[in-house]
Amino acid sequence: MSEYGQVDKPGLPTREFTPNEFREVDQVYEPDFDKVEEDFVQKLWNGQRFFNANLISIDGREIRVLKPGVWNREEGPDFMHAEIEINGKLHVGDVEIHVKSSEWYAHKHHLNSRYNRVVLHVVFFNDDFNLRTRLQNGKRIPTLELLKWIDAPIGDLFDETVQTEADATNFCRVSGNRLNIENLKNTFESLGVERFLEKADAVRLLRTRLNFEQILYEGVMEALGYSQNSKPLRELAQRVPFSDFDHKSEHEIQAILFGIAGLLPSQSEKPLSGNNTNDPFIVALETLWEASAHAKHPDRMNVSQWRFGKIRPYNYPTRRIAAMSQLIYHCRGSLMMYFLPTCEKAATVNTPKLLRTIRIELLNLLMLDPIDYWETHANFGKGGTQKAKLIGESRALDIMVNKILPVAYIWAVESESRKLQNAILKLYSDYTKLQENSVIRQVDRQIFTEAQPMRLISPTAKIQQGMMRLYKNYCADQLCDLCPIIEHNAVLLEEG
Repeated sequence: MSEYGQVDKPGLPTREFTPNEFREVDQVYEPDFDKVEEDFVQKLWNGQRFFNANLISIDGREIRVLKPGVWNREEGPDFMHAEIEINGKLHVGDVEIHVKSSEWYAHKHHLNSRYNRVVLHVVFFNDDFNLRTRLQNGKRIPTLELLKWIDAPIGDLFDETVQTEADATNFCRVSGNRLNIENLKNTFESLGVERFLEKADAVRLLRTRLNFEQILYEGVMEALGYSQNSKPLRELAQRVPFSDFDHKSEHEIQAILFGIAGLLPSQSEKPLSGNNTNDPFIVALETLWEASAHAKHPDRMNVSQWRFGKIRPYNYPTRRIAAMSQLIYHCRGSLMMYFLPTCEKAATVNTPKLLRTIRIELLNLLMLDPIDYWETHANFGKGGTQKAKLIGESRALDIMVNKILPVAYIWAVESESRKLQNAILKLYSDYTKLQENSVIRQVDRQIFTEAQPMRLISPTAKIQQGMMRLYKNYCADQLCDLCPIIEHNAVLLEEG
């Protein structure tokens, strides 16, 4: 063997290995965070796939997990009502899960009173220098790094979580059985109302610290992002409150949002070509950003937080920010008053045709046509949108059902208007079906058959929401004995 590991064999070509080609023995292991999802870490915690003895937090405190808590699949801390022993003292509260410890501050949880009940911050990997995690009320809680304590190789755990999901969905007492279609439809509608009221209750909790404008603003921003960009868009809305946009022009609003998001061309590591950089629209935005008070604030987002890959250009976060900017400008200082008067019309109509007209009016308030630069661009320097609406019909419908109507409902509750509450529930009940997602497709595979397809129940948005509640609250946790479909005689089980 020659210098630098050259292997000499007769008749074979030689290859040289440089010293940098191999990892040094004492090199620190750094996981590939792009391949570790928060959902995976949540499953590790929920399944307690770690050695629950002699656990030590990163600040040296002894941790013992008595109960991991109830998995919260809505907004707020990831696990609720957990029981954790810290240095021998019992703490009952919530647990928040992240891939990296720095995400607590990146997601602004330290500014959010909803997280004041968190007693333990659980992370896959500690990348931060903060030994204790700070809550909004000033208290400090320990952080537990799971990577040090997991009870099997990561690859095996990943395979197990995937297989567990498959096992949970492959075994279903409803699958293959004859359905009572009318009872099934009623069951899904009831579950759909429950899911709506759950969302409304989440809004009610937010009202303890936020006004209606900020709640609606954050909610719409989150819904614009789909799964890939929902968190960074919500974070952007928290970094730049709705009240900051008073008396601002649409271009000023865009400049501030793009600047805080770290998405302006001047903030990119890859500079645009000269022609693009000199585009009058981009020059104007850069000038407005530099002149804004927000430009002097060092706490901005990083371009690495945003996802552009494997996303249609129509749905790029840049177009979503442009859409929100236009919506903020059009609402003239009040998102609630932009939508609420149209919702209130539903309290005075009594025919399906008029109700349908109101639903269309509400969607049209969201389905914004692009103007200026965004008529032909998906991102700075990138075209390809062909004047498509900034918010399409399917996304507008999702925002209306999941964000706007629950907020309007709590407005009606606080206004003590039973008539308006009923009108909003009526609007919700009659909206056409949303775009299908993986959960809807999974429920379809589990419950319906070729002889009795899903179309027999005429899916609406409310019915689809009911399907999602069924899967997330029962199927995902394998609570088969409590299945509402069986409880409501919606399936005719064969007797063995």
